[in-house]
This record gives sequence, C-alpha cells and structure tokens, in this order.
Amino acid sequence: MEGSAGIDRLDLFLGTWEVKRRIIDRFNRTRITFEGQALVTPVQFEEHGDTRSDHVTLRSSRTYRLDGTDGDLVVRFPNLSEFIRIGEDASQHVVHHCGPDLYRGRLFFRASDVWAEMWHVRGPRKSYLSLAHYRRI
Repeated sequence: MEGSAGIDRLDLFLGTWEVKRRIIDRFNRTRITFEGQALVTPVQFEEHGDTRSDHVTLRSSRTYRLDGTDGDLVVRFPNLSEFIRIGEDASQHVVHHCGPDLYRGRLFFRASDVWAEMWHVRGPRKSYLSLAHYRRI
C-alpha cells in the first residue's frame, strides 16, 4: 500500500457496518431494498444481506479491494481494476464508466459512525437511483 493519507482514511472505516439501501429502478419500474452488513478490513470491503423486490428475496453480496494511493482511498473490483477514489472531503462526487453504463455518485461523510452514498446509474439496459445508509455496529 502506498500513500499514508489514503491508509489513514481507510482506518476511519474499519469495522462492521449496518447497511440499508433503497433502489428505484426506473428501467423496470420497481423498488428494491437491501438490508445487511458490511465488513471493512485493511484490504477489503465486503457486503452481505438480503435484496427484496416485490415478493422475491435473494441473498446478495459484493466485495471490493481497498488500498491507499496518492492520498486517496482506492476502491477496486476483485480483478483489481479501479472503481472509485475516496478523498478527504465530507461530501464528494464520484464517477465510474463501466462499458456503456455511467455511474454518478455522491458520498456523504458526516460523522465517524455514519455515512451515505447515492448513485444515479444510466445505460442502455439500466436506469436507477440508489441511496444507501451505513451505520457502525
């Protein structure tokens, strides 16, 4: 790991978090919820929980790799390609291009035990708004 500022930033997130996410899927005209937990370690962000849509509940998970580079906390996909960079500001804009899909996000860090993320996602086969709240357990 490089860049001590990025590592210091990561230290603020270490631990277990309760996650509640609401998704408005404009493409499929549905509302989706996710409730679960996230575990943040020095090298990984891992989220597990239940995703509900209409009368269906699915067990869901996602994993990202973490490292500090050039003063930022870098969030990477499991294949180590970069997803986003998290800086030190309390409110941040992030953008990720994934093929034809565009992810525009906002991150809100208001206290050491709570944070939120909001995503507007658009692509040929997707259009949704996602709002997630994280609370330290």
